[in-house]
Amino acid sequence: MLAGLEFGGDTLKGTLSDRTEDAKITFPTERLVDFAFYDIITRMGKKQKKQYYIVVKGHAPGLYKTWFGDDGAAKQVENYPQALYKGFFTLEQATDWLRELGAEKLRTYAPNLLLHLENAPTEKDDPIQALLDAGRVVIYTDGSSLGNPGKGGYGAVLRNGDQVMELSAGYFETTNNRMEMMACIQALRTLKKHSDVVFFSDSKYIVDAVTKGTAARWRANRWLKSDRKKIANIDLWKELLQLCDEHEVEFRWVRGHFTDANNERCDQLANAAARSKNLKHDIGYADGNNQPSLF
Repeated sequence: MLAGLEFGGDTLKGTLSDRTEDAKITFPTERLVDFAFYDIITRMGKKQKKQYYIVVKGHAPGLYKTWFGDDGAAKQVENYPQALYKGFFTLEQATDWLRELGAEKLRTYAPNLLLHLENAPTEKDDPIQALLDAGRVVIYTDGSSLGNPGKGGYGAVLRNGDQVMELSAGYFETTNNRMEMMACIQALRTLKKHSDVVFFSDSKYIVDAVTKGTAARWRANRWLKSDRKKIANIDLWKELLQLCDEHEVEFRWVRGHFTDANNERCDQLANAAARSKNLKHDIGYADGNNQPSLF
């Protein structure tokens, strides 16, 4: 898979096929292919091209928003010896790469990029504020189950600009994974318009399935795993992926109970909901959606 490949002026000559969740890209024979442009990821089954290109060593170092054309990054690295450049899907990723390169290298080859670095919000100083300043909705989620299955609850903290919203609910009979998923679903349901969302979750079950493309493959294969058995929690996966299709959604894994007030608050909300007297019935669990079965 092309996604994740590092490049810095390297090109490939020949024919290469790359399968994403729902697409096959074939590069023409004997054509020079630059990974900066053709690198593709799958986010909830959607193909996306890189949006930002940093040229550190090139004819005109700088930050570019296009690859081709007179104003594109490709022209700046073409025929430049040992060109140093890279493409990114988000401005945050581009800024992080500049920080990794360090001020000394930028001062030597691209002093103009130092200004961008100095003016960029620092996630290290505030891991959330930089995302909020960029207009993204930040959502923390957590799920809890007193027994698995057993009574359970979910908690979510949504932040949008200077607004904060908390969500929680408890259920009689459910599982931890279903509560983790329900937290994400209920949070997305509250969004009234198309949004750029960043989830912080300690659920490997959700984060890995989404970021590694597994959930998209389940949907494409009619909710069957590679062993031809149906997956668990089909009802919630259907709704979660549908809601994610309506927004730009990124999932980030965080370690459970790490020192972040929002994460800790979600844990408190989920546990309190599971222990509350106002419990609901998890209809999907009662209908057997949690149990994987043969096709």
